[in-house]
Order: sequence, then C-alpha cells, then structure tokens
Amino acid sequence: MKDVFVGFLWHMHQPYYKDPVSGTLLMPWVRLHAIRGYYDMIALLAVYPDIRCTINLVPSLLAQLLDYTEAGLRDSDFLLSQKKASDLTADEKKQVISRFFMCNHHTMIAPFPRYQGLLEKRDGARTPDQLDAVVKEFTSQDVLDLQVLFNLTWIGFMGRKDKGIADLIKKGRSFTEADKAYVLEFHLKIMEQLVPLYRQRSDEGQIEISTSPFYHPISPLLMNVGYALRSLDTPLPREAFSHPEDLDAQVCKAREFHDRVFGRPPTGMWPSEGSVCPEMVEILENNKIRWMASDESILFLSLKQARTGSLLYQPYRVVSGDAEVAMYFRDRPLSDHISFVYAKNPPENAVKDFLYHLDNIRKASKAYDFEPFVPIILDGENPWEHYPDGGEGFLRGVFEGLTTTPGLHTSHFGDFLETHPPRATIGNLYTGSWINHNFAIWIGHEEDRKAWEYLARTRAYVESKGADAHPLAWEEIYIAQGSDWFWWYGEEFTTENDEDFDRLFRLHLRNCYELHHDTPPQELSESIITLHDITPMSIPTGFVTPILDGAVSHFYEWRKAGHYRGARNSASMYQHDQVLADLYFGFDAKHLHMRMDFTSPPRELAIMVHIMAPKAMLLTIPVPGESVAIASVEGEDLVHTDEISTMKVDAILEFSVPFAALLAEAGQRMRFFVSITRGGLEVERHPGAGLLSFTVPDSGTERILWYA
Repeated sequence: MKDVFVGFLWHMHQPYYKDPVSGTLLMPWVRLHAIRGYYDMIALLAVYPDIRCTINLVPSLLAQLLDYTEAGLRDSDFLLSQKKASDLTADEKKQVISRFFMCNHHTMIAPFPRYQGLLEKRDGARTPDQLDAVVKEFTSQDVLDLQVLFNLTWIGFMGRKDKGIADLIKKGRSFTEADKAYVLEFHLKIMEQLVPLYRQRSDEGQIEISTSPFYHPISPLLMNVGYALRSLDTPLPREAFSHPEDLDAQVCKAREFHDRVFGRPPTGMWPSEGSVCPEMVEILENNKIRWMASDESILFLSLKQARTGSLLYQPYRVVSGDAEVAMYFRDRPLSDHISFVYAKNPPENAVKDFLYHLDNIRKASKAYDFEPFVPIILDGENPWEHYPDGGEGFLRGVFEGLTTTPGLHTSHFGDFLETHPPRATIGNLYTGSWINHNFAIWIGHEEDRKAWEYLARTRAYVESKGADAHPLAWEEIYIAQGSDWFWWYGEEFTTENDEDFDRLFRLHLRNCYELHHDTPPQELSESIITLHDITPMSIPTGFVTPILDGAVSHFYEWRKAGHYRGARNSASMYQHDQVLADLYFGFDAKHLHMRMDFTSPPRELAIMVHIMAPKAMLLTIPVPGESVAIASVEGEDLVHTDEISTMKVDAILEFSVPFAALLAEAGQRMRFFVSITRGGLEVERHPGAGLLSFTVPDSGTERILWYA
C-alpha cells in the first residue's frame, strides 16, 4: 500500500459588507465568523503541530478584518450591542429584537434556556411593523440579556476556554452592562490576534495560505457571461458582459494584497466557487499562480471518463494555449460529509467514518503507481454552526487520527507539487463550478440576469468617464462583481438577509454615479427581488377527488396532486417550531383542492392562501375552524366575496374551492403562496421566497396529463 496524503483546504470567505464611500460596515458576519470558525481553526492547529493544511483567505475578508483591527471600524450590530440597553431608542430596540437571533437555533440558541425563552417571547414576528407589539413586552433586562447572548453564542469552542467567557455561559441570564462589555472586548481581542496568528503559522510552515480573486467573482462569467452556455442551457442577460481584464485586475489585486499582509505572494488559488474555464489559465500564470482547484465533476467532465480514485487523487497539468497551471480536484463525498453529514452524528462516529474512507483509499492505492493525494476542500466557517460542539470533537478526532495512523499524512497543496509534479495533462478544461458543474446559481434566474444587466450598464457608465473616472467607482464595480450578491438572487437559497444583500449590491452600483455627482438610474432604487415560481417536489399529474375528512383516507387520494415540502429556509425572520410539513395542491375540472400536513397538531392558527394571479384573492382558514373565507384583494382593501364550508381539519387540513369563486378561468396560470399566522403575526411562509403555480384546467386537461 502507498502512503496517502490528505490535503485539507479550508475556504474562509465573506463578501464585502463595507460601504467604501461612507466607510461603514453594514453587516456583522466578518466579526461573528472571526470569533468562531476563523479563530477555532487556527487556535486548534497549535494543539496539533504535525497537521499541515491549506487555508484559503479571500482578500475581501482579510481587508475587513484589518478594518476592525487597524482602522477601528465597527459593524452596525456591534454598535447596537454596545449601547446601554435602557438607552436604546424604540427603533434600535426593534432592530436588536429583530436581528439578534441570527444563528442556528438548534445548536446556538437552544443550549441557552434564557435565549430560547427570549426567542419564544419574540415568537414569529416577521417584519419590523409586526415587531411593534412584541417590542413593548421586552424589558430592558430582556434586551440586555439578548445583547449578551447573541454575542456570547457566536464565540467558538476555543474562545470559550477563556474563564471569563466560561463563567458568563454558566451564568446564562441576568447579565450586567459590565458582562456585555467583557464579551464585546473579547471579540475585538480575538480579532486582533487572527491575522498575526495566520501569519505566524504560515511562517512556521504549518499552514499554506492561498487566495481567491479579490472580491470573490465568478471568474468565467466575468470573462464572458456567454461561457455559461458551455455547461447550461439558459437565457443570457440582455446586456453583454465580457471583461477578462476585470478578472486580471481582481487576481492582481489579490496577489499584491496577500504579499503586503503575509510578506510573500500566494502561489495557490481557490477560484471563487471552484469556477473555472480554460481562458483563465493565462491570467493565473501571468500572475504567478502555480496551482488552483475545483470540484471532481470538472475533472471527469474534462477527461470524459467515469469517476475513479486513480484519476482523482493526483494533481494535473492544465494547459490553455501557451499557458499552464497545476490543478487539484476535490473529493466531493468526503468534503460534503464534513459540510453536511457529520454534524448530525456523534463526533466519534463521524471520525471513525472519515478515517474508514481514508483507509479504503489507502487499500485501493495498491494498484496505483503514484502516492495518492486526497483533496478535501470545503467552506471553513459555515459548517461548524451545525455541529452541537462547534466541530471541536470531530476536528480533534480527525487531527489525532491523522497524526497517529500509519500511512496517513497531511500536506499543503503547494508542498505536494514540489515532490509530486503533475504526471497527466488536461488540454481542454471543462467550464463550470463546484455546484452542478455549471453557473445556474449565479446566472440561471431572472433576478441574476437583471443584476448582471445593472452591473454591465454601470460599468459602461464608469468606463465612459475615461481618465476622469473616480478610482473608488472602479473599486465599487469590482465589489459588485462578487459572487455572493448573485448567490442570494433566484429561488435556490434564501436568508433573512436577502433584502440586505439586494440593497448592498445596488448601493455599490449607485455609489458609482454619486461619486461623479450624477443621479443614479431609478432602477437602482428598486429591489431586484421578485416573486417567482418555485418548482415543487412534484407537479399535478391528473385530477384528484379527495374525501374532505381531515385524514388521509387512502393511498391514491392525493397521488396525482402537486406536492411541496415545507422548507426550513423560509423567508420569515424567525422560524423555530415549523408548523407546515407538506402542502398538496390539485384540482378537478371545476375545483381547487388543497391539503396541508402539519409537524404537530395545529392550534390557534390562521392559514392564508394568497392567490396572486389570475386575480388577487385571499383565502383565510382559521384553525380550528369550519369554513374558508374568500376575499377579493382590491388595492389595500379586502372585499369579502364568499364563505365555503367544504373543508375539514383534524390530523390534516383539506379543503376545496370552486375556480369560479376565485374568478379563475381555464387556461389561466394560478400563482399562490401560503402563510401561517398566530395572533396576527406571520410565523411561516411557503415557499419562503416565490410562488407555486399551475394552469387552471378544463375538461380536456385530464386526458392531456394522462398522455404526458
């Protein structure tokens, strides 16, 4: 058997939350991840000096870390935390109660009974207006405890070894302003240590620090949005965007900044989201980048071969024209197990499984004529929120196993190349990303394309200024090219910060005009986020004739209905005990039929079906209740039009409404979403950001669906 080299690449990244014009930090995520994942990783490595790994530090993250420690900047949530609870204005108090539950509820709120109680007290408020009634119920001590707990729970497992922090965790409630000051000062203390610690570990040779293009853009799309068509059948933005010079600028800026911070330029790069194309190889070589990495799917599509370890576990020489760069491809299953699977299991089981897979790779290496290198590449910050202990048990177990198991070693990506240069060549690199080997997340939706169009028009405006263009305007263009703005558009991902990301993206573009004392286009003042159709788990495939008895009468009752699984990523600001588990929607020639399954017996709720088209209507079903109230939406007013008694709620909710009562005609597209309210406050919405839809049937629909 060969020795196996394990190459961890922990990707540390945050988008640029700073407004360069005002100099303010608009979101807290750099700070909160700094005191958790960024510090935990580098502090834990000191306990295991024989472990070698590569850490990819994106320049947009590093620059903001230095804003805190060198420029003394503070994010708005830090300032809200810092202010004495009794001195907060009504609006500031509302912001604290609205924003200070932004963390994993199961692993970061539930362990603190007081925090859990405050969450339940705030139960379900979704918008600032809905918070008004709840805010009045929070005392100054409630708010002070919330300020402390939010900032306390984000401190990672290595920071919690501080006695003062451990004592506050044990205290758990009834905090003082002095307690809060200790927590906030501890945040800043950790942040001040971070960059020096990473520099020290790099100088000592324990870690290799790689980089990404400065503001984390999707490199192939920056070069030409048309490259998306190589791996995806999608419409393109109406405004062309093709600026390889911008990618060159982002890579060059990253290299120079890395050199200033760490005293040497980077030799390796994780292209943002593992997004690659052959044309970028020349840009990387010109900027002295020796190696880059992507997902294993890019390798096997490039080679046009099936997955095998003998192909995966080695570096490649990637050639484009006269340029070349070495390239690694991540072991997707092992990487994704750390990100998405192991958090749900006891640490000892997860460690055992991880080492078991590595042992299998070593056994298979008998047939190799090379020493295998296993690239394990993943997000270095977000997974640990899902581990009950912040990932400590798993990481310690893995690091211990890798230092004591014969035949297993860890290595930097760059160091491995020195002793194991690529033996195989890829002459036609596949164009794609680590997600489904395409760029659908960043250009596959109407909102994405609109954002690209706004970016293209604003860039053309700045370029038209020629030598008179404000340097900061060009910086704003590069910032707006970051992948994160496009990540949150479309239906795949939603967060309670969706609107914040949308505003930030448009702010960076508006700044380009205001820096030149011009009025920004009106479009940049209007949200890009739109209601769009969501694809359910299954669509209606025929007529249904349910028995409205509040129970599943037989297997075939709803078999041909559309089925939507209640999503945990609801756009509601808070979702703790989710009510809706499954939604079924179907029809016959004259009626809309709907069924809702619940996670537990529903109590004291109102369920509302918001029909947006063809005519805006609102169906209201009280639970418990005996009828469906139908109202027509007339501007700001609701006009009651009917009361339907064809409904039953017991184990499940079932009801039927004539299409005629909804003013819906055959062939029209019906688009809707469902909200659930308790005490007048919306606690859930499904889908979280978008609409479900179907075509209103006629008598021939059943036959068409049957043959389809």
